[in-house]
Amino acid sequence: MNALITGGSGLLGSELARWLISKGQRPVLMDIASPEKRLHGIPSEAFDFVSGSFIDHNLLGETIHTHGIDTLFHLGGMLSLPSEDDPEKAIGVNAVGTLDVLEDARSAGMQRVVFASSIAVYGLDLPEGAIGDRCLQRPTSIYGICKSFSEQIGLYFHRRYGLDFRGLRIPSVVAPGCRVAHMSIYNCWAIEEPLKGNPYRIPVDPSLRCPTIYYKDAVRALWELSVADGSTIKTRVYNLAGCRPFYSAGDLCDRVRRFLPEADLDFDVDERINTLLGGLAKIDLDDGNARQDWGWRPAFDLDAMIADFSKMIIDRAAVPK
Repeated sequence: MNALITGGSGLLGSELARWLISKGQRPVLMDIASPEKRLHGIPSEAFDFVSGSFIDHNLLGETIHTHGIDTLFHLGGMLSLPSEDDPEKAIGVNAVGTLDVLEDARSAGMQRVVFASSIAVYGLDLPEGAIGDRCLQRPTSIYGICKSFSEQIGLYFHRRYGLDFRGLRIPSVVAPGCRVAHMSIYNCWAIEEPLKGNPYRIPVDPSLRCPTIYYKDAVRALWELSVADGSTIKTRVYNLAGCRPFYSAGDLCDRVRRFLPEADLDFDVDERINTLLGGLAKIDLDDGNARQDWGWRPAFDLDAMIADFSKMIIDRAAVPK
């Protein structure tokens, strides 16, 4: 596999790079930011880095050609809150940018594109009960709208041109070291800030539930989907349920306090965030197709996630600066 990761210096991109390197691959990372900090401990000769954005059509095409890329993991883009603040830019990056990525992949005769979609494609008018892969998509955020468009244009490229397009609707990713604010970042900061001895105020109602996945599960899922036998891929874009059972913000607060009794956690509701996440609060994701088609199984529930997250923070603090 000759893999290119857009957004390669981001949270999932850099961790996916680590995973690919552990499998004997030499991935190419494309990002406007350097991967140096996130890939601490990985020798620079283990990967290639291209400085720039995937929306630079010429740069992307040149990178694909120069490195003989056959598999592209499209993880780059603007996150939810920055997208809400600048919807026009978000459309250019997240929607039009994805269209350009697919066109470059098609014209290069690339083998496969794996796309990081989001459960933000769901929103209004959800039915009662479990939400399957073919549920109605009426997103409430521009971020979700762009993800929904990207899914559909990817499926079009598969039908029209035979491009092996595969995608995952990823819940809110929980990981240490997240710095860019987005709607569900509280799932990370409610664990990390108390571990650092800092107070933290959760910006949603205690009863709000936001489906989450630990970053180690998300990266493994991207890899497993990318190498799955094409004959088993029936759905193309899959729901990915992470932590089960789904927990509320209040549950998260209680579990962190159980692990760290001195944690200074409380709630200070931001109505904009609470409203934008409200459509996702009742989602009960059904990832049965991923389980059936390529054997997906999450490894981390809430307790295991908090324990591993805490270990990662403690281990990082012990590394000499």
